[in-house]
Amino acid sequence: MYARRVKDRTLTFSVSGMLWHRSLVMQDLETKTLWSHLLGRGMRGPLKDEKLEVIPSVMTDWESWLPRHPDTTVVTLPRTSARYRREFYRKPSRFVLGITVGGLARAWPFDQLLKQPVVNDQFAGEPVLVLFEPIGSTALAFRRTVDGRELHFEKRGDLLFDRETGSSWDPLTGQAITAGSQAMQLTPLPAVVSYRRAWLTFHPETQFWQAPSSDVPATPDARDVDALKKSSSKP
Repeated sequence: MYARRVKDRTLTFSVSGMLWHRSLVMQDLETKTLWSHLLGRGMRGPLKDEKLEVIPSVMTDWESWLPRHPDTTVVTLPRTSARYRREFYRKPSRFVLGITVGGLARAWPFDQLLKQPVVNDQFAGEPVLVLFEPIGSTALAFRRTVDGRELHFEKRGDLLFDRETGSSWDPLTGQAITAGSQAMQLTPLPAVVSYRRAWLTFHPETQFWQAPSSDVPATPDARDVDALKKSSSKP
């Protein structure tokens, strides 16, 4: 999700009908600039190299979303033969949650998040919390710092708890729900759910997180990334 405001101008986007590295290319109606949907960057035209502001968003199922946001409005789109349902994620190894900051990129594969759905991580010098809800295949990222204090989280049942204050949190909203702690809110990060292959194509230097085990390192080394690059080049 992106903000449509660029250089004090609100742009109107549409599908260009073109693909770049098998990924959607957008076009704005005002300047006819072509934009990469995954990079959010102008690729050709008057606004080439301009960047769209990424807005934090959530890809989840309606059953999880509606109770938390009962006044939600819904965009009705034309019917197509393809339906976006939970079965879309039946092969979790194909998907990642990715973040980019200042030329750095990190991704958390869905198959690894199934093994460890609460990840207290670090990225670009900042404490990061990555959460995964298997039922709705929902992956989110938050800052772990609240009021200047770094928190560490763990899952107990359906709720999230931080070790420092003992407060409980809603894992889909990042809102503290323990009495007296409701003012605390985790800041969402502009993470993107993507096909693993597409993410690696656009961010080839990505560091991929892996769930720790006795025989798998917590962070893959350069050989792991090279292997992923080779696999992404196969048809």
